[in-house]
Amino acid sequence: MAKKNKNNSLRKLIFNDKYLIITALILAVIVWVVTSLNIGTDETRTININVPIKISDDLSQQLGMEYYTLQNTVDIDVTVSGAKYVIGQVSDKDLNVKFDTSNVNRAGEHSIPILVTNKSTRKEFTVSSVYPSSIEAYFDVEEGYVFGTPVISEDSVTVTGPKSYVDNIKRIVSEVDFGSKTKLKESYTQECELKPEGNSVEKNYLTFTSVSDEGKKLNSISVTIPVLKQAKLPVAVNFEGAPSLPVQNAISVSYSIPKVNVGILESTDISKAIIGTINYSDLSVGVNEFTFDTNDVQGVYFIDNSDSEITVTVTVSDEYEEITVPIKTSDVTVGGVPDGKKASVFGLKDSRVSVIVPKGTLLTSSDLKIKADVSEENEDGEYTLNIKPNDKSSWVYSDYTANIEVE
Repeated sequence: MAKKNKNNSLRKLIFNDKYLIITALILAVIVWVVTSLNIGTDETRTININVPIKISDDLSQQLGMEYYTLQNTVDIDVTVSGAKYVIGQVSDKDLNVKFDTSNVNRAGEHSIPILVTNKSTRKEFTVSSVYPSSIEAYFDVEEGYVFGTPVISEDSVTVTGPKSYVDNIKRIVSEVDFGSKTKLKESYTQECELKPEGNSVEKNYLTFTSVSDEGKKLNSISVTIPVLKQAKLPVAVNFEGAPSLPVQNAISVSYSIPKVNVGILESTDISKAIIGTINYSDLSVGVNEFTFDTNDVQGVYFIDNSDSEITVTVTVSDEYEEITVPIKTSDVTVGGVPDGKKASVFGLKDSRVSVIVPKGTLLTSSDLKIKADVSEENEDGEYTLNIKPNDKSSWVYSDYTANIEVE
């Protein structure tokens, strides 16, 4: 009889609305908790961290290059995603931040990607985004050295292959991989693969040949990167055509940039940065200005781009004056006439020659040696005149030509 009463009590409990509601709520909470903990992976969170920039030491070991920047740290926002209960526990200690220098293979400015990954062994989450995603950096070889302009065995190549591929090629690149090279104090040479860049370009169907040697097929080119020693050198120019006995302090020279930062081969003995040559025939009395493009200078590499043009001011002393000397065709001596032929001077472009002389000096055409060389035939019959004063303190200003017929 007691057993029957027990069954009735259990039936009443099960079919009691109050207890059913409580049971349903408990089950709902359990389901919600389980779902939140195990299924919900759509939660995100942004963590702001300040990261020290430490890449110079690594790069020095790899390439012998140094890293330069105005900032020592960078603030980045890292967005992480994962289960809600995990995301709430993630901190900067769970993040591994790396500056990717794998593509740095030359000196100059580079954009260095910031790579952030999960380094926790217990918390499962992923890094969705990083802002900023990179830093700007400048790289150069070891202190006191600098990369010069690369020298390549081929300036251009001929590409043949399917038209759709060839038409899509934007350029051909070759990448220098320094590998395990740790000290760069000498020029570095490497055979580099030719890589076409463009949309949907398949290299396997392309053939590369030399432009200078049409029959020569190319798979690579030789690239030499000069490694130059940094130096600060005074600027100078060379002079040609100077009189053998000029007046004392005949000229004075000044430079818009008197000293420049350059790179030179360590094995060379260069004490001046020679930016060009000035001929005395370009100098008149007073101030004369000349501008030289340092990109055309051989033997030195100018580090500062602001030094691309240098103005040279040459002042001819007021101890000199300019006079004009009349000349005629009979004053011209012609040399280099081929055997069996005769040369005739039948015209002068200018019948008066400007000569820079010490003040008070008087000259006539007989005081000038005027020569023309016709050994190399000139189709228009106009030849340069080489004019030198007998007076060893004077020089001829400007250039002069004569019309000469050889027959």
